Formats: sequence, C-alpha cells, structure tokens
Amino acid sequence: MLDQTAATLQAHGAAVETMEVLFLELFAIRGQVAADFWKEVVVDACRRHPLVHLLHQDLFTFRAFSKPRGYAGDAVLLDFMYAAEDSSTPPEWETGSLLGKQICHYTSTFSQGARAARSRRRVIIDTLNRCAAGDSAPSVLSLACGHLREARYCPALRQGSLGRFLAVDQDKESLAVVSRELAPWGVVPLAASVREILRGDVVLTGFDLVYATGLYDYLAEPVAQRLCERLLRMLDPGGRFLIANVMPTCTSAAYMEAYMDWWLLYRTETQMLKLAETLPDKDVEKIRVFTDNLGQIVFLEVEKTAYG
Repeated sequence: MLDQTAATLQAHGAAVETMEVLFLELFAIRGQVAADFWKEVVVDACRRHPLVHLLHQDLFTFRAFSKPRGYAGDAVLLDFMYAAEDSSTPPEWETGSLLGKQICHYTSTFSQGARAARSRRRVIIDTLNRCAAGDSAPSVLSLACGHLREARYCPALRQGSLGRFLAVDQDKESLAVVSRELAPWGVVPLAASVREILRGDVVLTGFDLVYATGLYDYLAEPVAQRLCERLLRMLDPGGRFLIANVMPTCTSAAYMEAYMDWWLLYRTETQMLKLAETLPDKDVEKIRVFTDNLGQIVFLEVEKTAYG
C-alpha cells in the first residue's frame, strides 16, 4: 500500500484521491491491531518507508512532525486548516514544492480532521454570539486560545457586545498575534499554562463563559476532570463552560500519528460525560453533551447554578 501510494504521488497522479485512500487504509489498519503494535511496529514501518519523504514535502504535515514550537498542534498549523474557509494562504505555502502543495490541499483542507477543526470553530462562534444575545456584555475566557481565529467571524466581538474577553495560552508567539490583531476589539492576552491554573498560581474568576477547543485532546482523564473543576470555579453564578474533543471516528487519526507525530486522546460522548463526574452536584445546574454537524467533535457544556 505504501509502495503504491509513493508510486502514484511520484507520477503526479491525483494527489487528493491518493491521499484519501492512504488516510482510510491507515485508519482501517489502526483499528485492526493493538495500540502497542500500531505504535511500535506499524508507525515505525511507515516512517522507515521512502513515502515519508514525499509526504513531508507537505508543509502542514512536516510542521506537525518537526514541532518548531515544541508541540504538534500549534496555532500556525490550525491556520492551515482554517485557510480554506478564510480565503487566506499561509505564508509558508509559497516555499513548498508542487507535490507538497498538492498533498497539503488534501491534508489541510479535505481531510476529516481539517473539516472537523473548521466545524468546531463554527460551534464556538455560534456560542459566543448566543452568549452576547442573552446577556449584557458577558465576560468571556478562551483557554488555550491559539490565534483566536473564531474572532474573525464573531459579530458579537466586533460589535462590542461582549464585555471582558481574556485570551489565555502558554504560547507567547500565539498571544503576540492575538494582541496585534484583536487588541482593538478589547481582547486581552494572558500567558498561562494549564499546570499553573491547576496549581492555583493563576486564579481566574468572574466569567459568564469559559471555553476550550483543542486543549482537552491532550489531557488524560484525571487532569481533564481537575481542570473541569477549575473551570466551574471560574464562572459567575449562571455561567457555563464549553469544552471540545475530537472523537475516535476521525479518519485522520492514523495519518496524524504515523506521519505527523500528532497524538491526541480521542473521546466518545460517554467518555466526555465522565469528565463532569467529579463536579459538585450543588454547583451544577445542567450538563449537556452534543456533537458537531459532522459527528467528529464532541462537546461538553456545563452550566453553573444561579446561586453557586
């Protein structure tokens, strides 16, 4: 399968169709073997095969694999996935080979993971707009905000319908973009890590809405539960937090692991609901789990009691 993929790409065949087949076949293999065998044998075989040199001409794939900021899913990588919807071109695109651009056209635009990232952003935009419509200048916190690209399509923010808007991330390069582009709309960046928040080194309170999109994909259940407890404490009475997680059905998972060295913790609706199990009942008004319209992102929404 790897030989055939390499031959087709080298012959400048239909890259999008070829990549679609590769994604699906890798995902099928991943589902048929034990996790240890997948990681230690199959992924190792994928990276030893010459195909890897062709796939790494795709700057989207190679950025995740090389981790210039120390982790795979950085804000620049997300910008690649948002580009199709934003009618923009990442600056890095200009330096890529023709084959790399053809591969990137699939990986960052048409793959299930890329489409899910854009769908997830649309849910957040809708949430922000609904929050502004139902409250007077609500206070918002975005945790692990990246470049906060949801602001691009958020009338509530652009029209000044939101109150305090705090954008928190541990990546100072991402926060520099937020500050440069969104300070005129009142967004305030804050450098802080999840570890600092959990330790209580950074205390944040008084919010009507707290949300995190890509963060929980990296958190093991005990840490994820502890962070949910913290998020609940950040809320004013009647406030809510919203978190997202990629689901195990995402067919991009195998390619991401094999060629991007991008490992997520995928969760079902049931597993997502477990993250709220340690929340104190007396402080919780409502818990809701739902998915995006693609069925690839699961959301957990928790509303705090009005007297909590």
